[in-house]
Amino acid sequence: MTIVELMKKRRSIRRYKISPISKHLINKIIEAASYAPSGLNRQPWFFVAVSNSNLKERIRQECEKHERRFYEQVKGNFRESLSFFDLSPVKSFLTQAPYLIVVFAKKEDPYWKESIWISIGYMILKIEEEGLASLTYTPPGMSFLNKMLSMSNNYKAVAILPVGYPDEKVNLSKRKRKLIGQLVKFID
Repeated sequence: MTIVELMKKRRSIRRYKISPISKHLINKIIEAASYAPSGLNRQPWFFVAVSNSNLKERIRQECEKHERRFYEQVKGNFRESLSFFDLSPVKSFLTQAPYLIVVFAKKEDPYWKESIWISIGYMILKIEEEGLASLTYTPPGMSFLNKMLSMSNNYKAVAILPVGYPDEKVNLSKRKRKLIGQLVKFID
């Protein structure tokens, strides 16, 4: 499968089978992230792979607490978008997925934001290539992850990627893509 075919096929998945995943496979995903370009080649990323059920439950509880507060404040078009995609403060994927990959960035490094998101892009493509599924979950208020996962405050939690075998079919008709003509302007 070409990289463009992987990109077209990939979708965010929120329900996972309980089937286990090997550490070897998680290492391959993180290795793919390590090949991402980074500002001044600082490679400001660090990944914590969590499979411990109790720890995943604690992460879920804390995320849902922050999500409930967030959802109470959401209004207008954003609220409509959340409803359209049937999203809620309940994040069962955090305990369903066999692994959570928590992505941290070393915030003192130049261009850390740009670099970390490129590495996440590499990861999600590798996840798709391996026949797995994920989504890039960015809960509000992630600073609790530093303490919970024993990470230095020099690092900032950026995203949580649940990783597992998908247990849902995505209705692609809900997720239309813009046409290329809507996305580019050529100036000759």
